[in-house]
Amino acid sequence: MEHQPHYNIAQLIASHLSQSITPEEASELKKWREESLEHEALFQKLCNEEYLKVRLAQRKAFNPEMGWTQTSKKIQTKTRKRILYRITQLAALIAIPLAIGLLIAHLDFSDGKESIALVQRKGAAIAPGEKKALLQLDNGEVVDLKSAQNTQLKEKDGTAICISSSNLNYLSQTNSKPTSEEEVYNKLEIPRGGEYALVLSDGTRVHLNAMSSLRFPVQFLGDKRVVELKGEGFFEVSKTGKPFIVKTETTQIEVLGTTFNVSAYRGESYRTTLVTGSVRIKTADKSYLLKPSEQASITPEDADKVVIRQVDTQLYTSWVQGKFYFKDQRLEEIMHTLAKWYDITVDYQDERLKDLKFGCHVDRYKEITPFLELLERTGKVAITTHGKTININYNY
Repeated sequence: MEHQPHYNIAQLIASHLSQSITPEEASELKKWREESLEHEALFQKLCNEEYLKVRLAQRKAFNPEMGWTQTSKKIQTKTRKRILYRITQLAALIAIPLAIGLLIAHLDFSDGKESIALVQRKGAAIAPGEKKALLQLDNGEVVDLKSAQNTQLKEKDGTAICISSSNLNYLSQTNSKPTSEEEVYNKLEIPRGGEYALVLSDGTRVHLNAMSSLRFPVQFLGDKRVVELKGEGFFEVSKTGKPFIVKTETTQIEVLGTTFNVSAYRGESYRTTLVTGSVRIKTADKSYLLKPSEQASITPEDADKVVIRQVDTQLYTSWVQGKFYFKDQRLEEIMHTLAKWYDITVDYQDERLKDLKFGCHVDRYKEITPFLELLERTGKVAITTHGKTININYNY
């Protein structure tokens, strides 16, 4: 039973190879291929005539009797009976679909004999982003947080700011009551290829993505907690009884206590994705209430129109857990997201390449080459890199 899902897919691939696949089966196979780059790469490999010839030659060269004789000398009688029974089961299913199914189950893309580094590289590997940010204090002073780790700053209102290797913390027991009746503001800016997190004075946690900034008061004094976001941030809002408001260029997002992601990069669609709780989205003249797993989006072309839909929140929040999840997305969208984090430039030799769709998982904290190699194995594109510039072409 453990191979059944693979066996089903293997049957579909076998039907495709024999040109006997039905429209319904073709649709199911297409869906499986689009689930991830790994699936598409495996499909292309299995359909490669030369690859199939090599596999068939290996299979013919294998002597099962000799293999069993050698193995049986090393195992006890009970184990021999169990393995013999298993081999008998598999032998009864020997066919093209099973051969492909077992290959799907066990093929390892990292195997040096199977894997070929297709991406041509010049220069050093393209490393992922890191924890880095600039903090602008109320007096205009700018602090490079990358070089100010494990230190403590003090604002003019007496607020103590603790700096660690990965976040800022304004929620400190050493904070005294503000000496000013007016809110004192700081601004945290994340460059391209960076990320950072902070804990606001009310306990709210904010994770900021690359090319983002957050302006916020070091102590919330009024009856509302208001911050200003550019770029992308994931918020875990602390419940205090006071409304928490995130302002972007086009919207105002109001919550009491919840977790949600806001993507508000200039020139891109503005998206608010709710994970838990509820938030209210306000535009110039309308208001919308979001439920968990709903997303509100506004396109730059039509800033007055808000589109609300159900989404898989993991696709929009996985960056906080160190992953990028893409599902049936345009290549241009995938590479645009990765460019901010890896600080790369992407050149397309043909505009039509941008519309190719892929699904994949990317480890945010690994260098980009394994992803590029996997992208090439789909057989659709050819990739070369020059420094931090990635060139994408059709695989002619």
